[in-house]
Amino acid sequence: MKTFTHAEAEELLPEVRRLVGQIAQLAQMIPELEDDARIQAYEAARSGGGDAGERSRLSESGLSDAQLSLQSSLVQLDQLGVVLKDVQSGLADFPSYRDGELVELCWKLGEDSVAHWHRVGEGFAGRKPL
Repeated sequence: MKTFTHAEAEELLPEVRRLVGQIAQLAQMIPELEDDARIQAYEAARSGGGDAGERSRLSESGLSDAQLSLQSSLVQLDQLGVVLKDVQSGLADFPSYRDGELVELCWKLGEDSVAHWHRVGEGFAGRKPL
């Protein structure tokens, strides 16, 4: 497991912010894309293809692209060593040491910097300012 100093977490934050933003956005979009794909597939089956079939293929392709992008962003974040705790809120932790104890530096989408920490297992409710 990779651990970060506060300075390393701050240095990595622009990339983490980009990835977590993409993940949160895609996670919000995918259910809508799934619904649209089901509707388009139903319409294509009902009409026997044609334009409805093409719309169904395009809808499925858009859903597949979004799912692949989400997976790619999740893998990239994992490769950085950052732990995504909540997709919808964009909550991410950077494993770190504080006074010899393994802790997590805590950041949430929309925050300007990594300014909080908590003990492992305490989660968001246990956040303390750095």
